Amino acid sequence: MHNLVYILRIITRFITCHEDPMRKTALTILTFLMVTTLAYPQNKNKKSVAGINAGLSVPFAEFADKKMEYYSGFAGVGPNIEVDIFRYTGKYFGLSSNIGYANIFFNEKAYKSEYDRILNNYEETTVNAGNYHILKGMVGIILKIPETRHTEVLLVFQLGCAMSIHPDLLVSNSALGEINSVKKDTEWSAMSNTGIKINYYLTEKYGISLNYGLNFTKPGFSDVTSIERVFSLPVRYQNINVGLVINL
Repeated sequence: MHNLVYILRIITRFITCHEDPMRKTALTILTFLMVTTLAYPQNKNKKSVAGINAGLSVPFAEFADKKMEYYSGFAGVGPNIEVDIFRYTGKYFGLSSNIGYANIFFNEKAYKSEYDRILNNYEETTVNAGNYHILKGMVGIILKIPETRHTEVLLVFQLGCAMSIHPDLLVSNSALGEINSVKKDTEWSAMSNTGIKINYYLTEKYGISLNYGLNFTKPGFSDVTSIERVFSLPVRYQNINVGLVINL
């Protein structure tokens, strides 16, 4: 306890000597996390935890853009499912592995709206498209706030690879015929993930979890109708999931 008081005094002096409000806020949050972690008595460290969770994948940035631009993905919300294995190597650190699958819808309505705008609503335009499919495998590290009152918080940082599938896409006009088409294509690429998990244990062995993660990959898909014959698509989406955890 004397060491904790000494550390807090040093941090307090460091905060007061900086005028930058953003830095003060960040240091204040860090202090709060340290107090939460060190001040409460901790339960016995868990060695391994498995989890399964499901929820919604919500695209953002260029992947969700609905304007006819080079990197636009016209991606909509879709379901996902993930399986996690965590190995705690100590009170504050651990290793993680993850397998996940997301089925992200292609927004046909928004894509058609852009073609109607470009063609000035000339005749009738139709759009037929499938969905994006993303299968990922990740490994990484976790920073852990030890369990207090049956609850633990994990910060997750992972790297891995993803198999991304671009859907079939066909745009036709009643007067002009076929305007644009992209064949279904599969591409492997590197992927990164950053997330937070909150586990609440109902018993010594089983609990529920809330999960939030940011995913990024940039596959290159084939397009034989374009001049470049290939295009890169920045795929960014966030997973908002709930699930179960098991203390192994």
